[in-house]
Amino acid sequence: MRKWRKKGFMYAIVVVLVVWPIFQVVHLLGKPSPVERPDKLLYQVSLFQMELLGSYLQTGTKSQTTDGLNALRQAVYSAQFAHDHLILAYGEARLTKLDSLSDLMQYILRLQVGGGRQLRADESQALNDVNNQFAVLYDAYSKLLSSGGDIVSSQNSRLQEADKSISLLLKRKLLQ
Repeated sequence: MRKWRKKGFMYAIVVVLVVWPIFQVVHLLGKPSPVERPDKLLYQVSLFQMELLGSYLQTGTKSQTTDGLNALRQAVYSAQFAHDHLILAYGEARLTKLDSLSDLMQYILRLQVGGGRQLRADESQALNDVNNQFAVLYDAYSKLLSSGGDIVSSQNSRLQEADKSISLLLKRKLLQ
């Protein structure tokens, strides 16, 4: 009787050690793991960069000197880079190009071209105005993608309007 228990136990162990890996392999081959679409992941990265830009815009408006705008300049560059790649993923016909980001970069570079100095009141006000208008742009950007991963055209239109508004403001400041 002890021999049968010992043999039965050994057979059970062998069956488990052979059947369990086979079951795992069949399970892995049968169900592909769900994968997010790359363009949707790129949108999430781009949205994060826009959020960072909004945060740096708020701190940039409190800056007293042009040297305090370095982090803002880097955030603008990162947001512009991510959005340009998002345009490549979705196509320029479906997603608007954000000219206001390049205009903001030019404005910051213009302020910093003379070296470290105090910001004038009108320059600080211009950054504050951009910050206020950027809230509208960010709101549209945060709703830009549907749950299915497609561009929402109404939000793209809002994004385009907010972009034009910021761009006009900055172009006026650049021409002064």
